[in-house]
Amino acid sequence: MSLESVRYSRGSLHVLNQLLLPHTSRYEPVSGVQGGAESIRTMKVRGAPAIAIVGSLSLAVELSSHPPQQVSDLLTFVRESMELLVGARPTAVNMKKASDELNSFLAGEAEKPGVTAQELTESVIQWAESLLEEDVKDNQKIGDLGAQHILETTQASGGVCIMTHCNTGSLATAGYGTALGKRLSWRAGLCSWDSCVGKGTDGLRHYRVISKVDALAGHVFDQY
Repeated sequence: MSLESVRYSRGSLHVLNQLLLPHTSRYEPVSGVQGGAESIRTMKVRGAPAIAIVGSLSLAVELSSHPPQQVSDLLTFVRESMELLVGARPTAVNMKKASDELNSFLAGEAEKPGVTAQELTESVIQWAESLLEEDVKDNQKIGDLGAQHILETTQASGGVCIMTHCNTGSLATAGYGTALGKRLSWRAGLCSWDSCVGKGTDGLRHYRVISKVDALAGHVFDQY
């Protein structure tokens, strides 16, 4: 089972509060852009991929409940919302990339003759939702191809043990993981994590319980 950092359906977004791990697993509602920015700023959500997804989906949720009626209002709202989300964690490169891509996409869509604010709003929501879907698919592919490459390269008959570091698990993505995707495809290995407000200790201890993948830092801290 892969731990979900985000739970989303059209008009509804819940984020796993990583500040409470490993003792409490609680998904908290995010009703709009302000809530998304606050989750990012306070580090309830961590990892550049997850930050971009939460930020973009918080915009989608707000647009679902309060759609602008004019194209100009929508363009302004999206631009200002993405600026707020990027500013919540300026070092999260995926959020800045998502902001640039969405604004460019929306500007192109807005130039289509006769397009309405309702049609553009739906396009923005679908664009944000696609980030969630693509992240899971990309991570699964990374895991499958990475595991295949490692096994083919090492050709170790006795098995292989790998240690990864940083941004490895589903806590930092939409719910599968990048480097740890190879563990989920393969079920072997150790991982460590950079220490970021307990991220290394609490997050990995929780992750190893949920995903049955051994986390080196979590294992060590379990002993004390």
